Amino acid sequence: MNLIWPLIAAFTISTQSSSYLVANYLDEDNPAFIHLPVYPLINEGKYDQAITWLNSAIAKEPKNITVLECRAHCYHALKKYALAINDFNGCIAMAKKNLYLYYDRGQAYSDLGNYEKALADYETVITLAGNNKDSQRRYYRLKVNALEHLNRSAEAEIWCTKILAIEPKNFEILAKRAALRRKLGRTQDAINDYSAILKSVPDDAVMLKLRGDLYFQLQDWKKAIADYSAAIAEEPELAVSIYPIRAKAYAAIGDTAKAAADNAKAKK
Repeated sequence: MNLIWPLIAAFTISTQSSSYLVANYLDEDNPAFIHLPVYPLINEGKYDQAITWLNSAIAKEPKNITVLECRAHCYHALKKYALAINDFNGCIAMAKKNLYLYYDRGQAYSDLGNYEKALADYETVITLAGNNKDSQRRYYRLKVNALEHLNRSAEAEIWCTKILAIEPKNFEILAKRAALRRKLGRTQDAINDYSAILKSVPDDAVMLKLRGDLYFQLQDWKKAIADYSAAIAEEPELAVSIYPIRAKAYAAIGDTAKAAADNAKAKK
């Protein structure tokens, strides 16, 4: 059974998609949105129509931060990232301590592909959030994502560790840290992370396969074979990718019959 990767996929999508914007109008970040006359249009995803109304409202009240922020979200939803960022800049000029504005601008920068500026905004968010554990759980992930995009794996690994200090059983982050440690050449540390996941979710086929790959890399053939075999037992569809490498492991320990059998299965 594969429990971990759907969680990772969901997290990755949530940090890159503009679909989160609709939820922003409903959550605690700015409850004033729901009281705007244009809110029904926004809730229906009619962002162009909403912007027409918001343009008029902003022309009358240029210092109304609620309507300006609302227009920024509409631009973001329409993937007009530069316009969204410009509006968030205006909001931040009026409310420099509002961490949600930096969060939202960071998301726009991230969707634009400017991860350096996104990272700077996320760091501001973390500073403004202080020691609040719930906020840390939410925002540290954003920093990890930005660091990964910038190929700053060592820093991303450190921030994964910070998250795990708050949530030791966060399997999504454990798997992410394992991947980062593998990339950094810290093979045994990566194995330890996969083992921590498998201790609680022993039948996760993908984690078994990934740990098996690391054992194979260390030439710990028997442990690699054990993990590969367990992964195939849990998820037979993984077998096609495992047979060739398990065959090499069998060959390394001198079991030529099983190596030949795996190679034959791989060809089928």
